[in-house]
Amino acid sequence: MAKTYLFTVGPSTPPAMTIDSGAEIEVTVDGAFDDIEDITQVPTPFTPASEGHPLAPVTGPIAVRGARPGDSVAIDLLSIEPFGEGANAVLRNFGVLKEEFEEPAIVACPIRDGHAWFGDRVAIPLAPNLGTLSTMPPEGYRPSHAGPYGGDFDQRDVATGARVHLPVMVDDALIFMADPHAAISDGIISGTGVECSARVRARIALNKQSPVERPIFEQNGTVQIVGYGPSVEAATEDASDAAVGLVAQWTGLSRREAYMLLGIVGELRIGTSPRPTMAARLIVDKAVLASAGWDGAVVPPA
Repeated sequence: MAKTYLFTVGPSTPPAMTIDSGAEIEVTVDGAFDDIEDITQVPTPFTPASEGHPLAPVTGPIAVRGARPGDSVAIDLLSIEPFGEGANAVLRNFGVLKEEFEEPAIVACPIRDGHAWFGDRVAIPLAPNLGTLSTMPPEGYRPSHAGPYGGDFDQRDVATGARVHLPVMVDDALIFMADPHAAISDGIISGTGVECSARVRARIALNKQSPVERPIFEQNGTVQIVGYGPSVEAATEDASDAAVGLVAQWTGLSRREAYMLLGIVGELRIGTSPRPTMAARLIVDKAVLASAGWDGAVVPPA
């Protein structure tokens, strides 16, 4: 079991472990509030005052032998087991209704009996996920940000059973995880889920010379394509454009036909709460794609 306490990582950060393709790992990922003693002292996220603040400790990086830019990795999340004293919070000037709820507040959400207990009295079924799963961007990781590498994209389907495809952008891929949740919603209107620590088991495979340009998830019989942008509109446009291109590539449909098909079967979800880089995903049923001629391969063969 590997455990680290980093808050920022970059290409020069020494790896916590080095693995071969296909290896199974088990790590402990600390919760976003584990090192926070007083929620009122947490500055407004995504402001200069928040730079370097110890939110969302990072586990990793995990080096994959032989990984080079132009490759991709497929990460199978075998299990995510939340534990301990979870918490939900309103952070200063953060969330959809930040003008109304501008003062920080925190509520204990202990984890027991298959539930997270909001305020120790409201039972929420556990639906654990990782808010952050990423390969290393060449410029280094800016905590709580997201991009083509993954990062803190807060997509609730990054959960047990998911296969997450990510691009390799630096030598050895340098995969890292952070920001686990016992439960979280898409959109996260208040800005946080049930933040907690978690034990994570995953299998990591390297796909040589099989690039992907953005995170793509496989989960519960679906393919999910992630898009980014400075606004909800920009993120949804990016996800939609990428999905149309991939569906056309996978099936042989024209872009127009793929666009029309996705207008019928594509489910659009906003993952992140309001922030400088928004993330969205378009969810498509694999069975529909198969009936259109898709062979089931997400990543192109080398």
